[in-house]
Amino acid sequence: MGAKVTSSQTVNKTSLPTQNVHLTPEAELHLLIGSAYGEGDTESPYGHTAIYIKLKGQDYIYDFGRYGKVKPEKFGWITLEGASSPRGEGVLRVWNNFQAYIADENRQGLNSARSRTTYGYGYKIFDNQASKVIAYYNNLIKTAKPARETVHYKSYILAQDYFALGPNCTTQSLEAARQAIPDIVKHSERFINPDKVFPVTAKAAFKLSNYQTPSFIFYQIT
Repeated sequence: MGAKVTSSQTVNKTSLPTQNVHLTPEAELHLLIGSAYGEGDTESPYGHTAIYIKLKGQDYIYDFGRYGKVKPEKFGWITLEGASSPRGEGVLRVWNNFQAYIADENRQGLNSARSRTTYGYGYKIFDNQASKVIAYYNNLIKTAKPARETVHYKSYILAQDYFALGPNCTTQSLEAARQAIPDIVKHSERFINPDKVFPVTAKAAFKLSNYQTPSFIFYQIT
């Protein structure tokens, strides 16, 4: 009886055909920077920042501001109230349409010598990065109180107040953007000049209080 012969075939996996997959970011992240507007008693000397995410054809604009009740704030012996107060209910408006948001911004200061101009700074990002920004805001909304619903936005009163030194529209937008792009604010301190942003009354109030003049977060648009 002949010996049993066993044969085998070894396949070199390194020689198998491969397919190169080129990943292209399809989502978008935009920082929307609005200028100061108005004049005299109606002047709004501070700009505005919102964050715009475009994901799978859907618009998400996160617009945080002092859109609710204004609260008085004491700086030493000075009490700022009304429009001059830096503190108020922190209201987050979540827009579902970019054109509706920008139309609303364009109306700010429309009948004055200076209306608002909005500048956009855009980044192409991957879907998972965009989802991290959306998740950041969804976590804020979990503890928020629904305030208003329109065709183009829903607004929520957040658990934390809006305050000019933070949390404010810029600090929140940058924190959200960092969820997608961690180093987005790297080296930004070179371009920040709070002395050009604060009026004389605010600078005087800082000297009479325990607050320090911020060295970060402010944009000056000229």
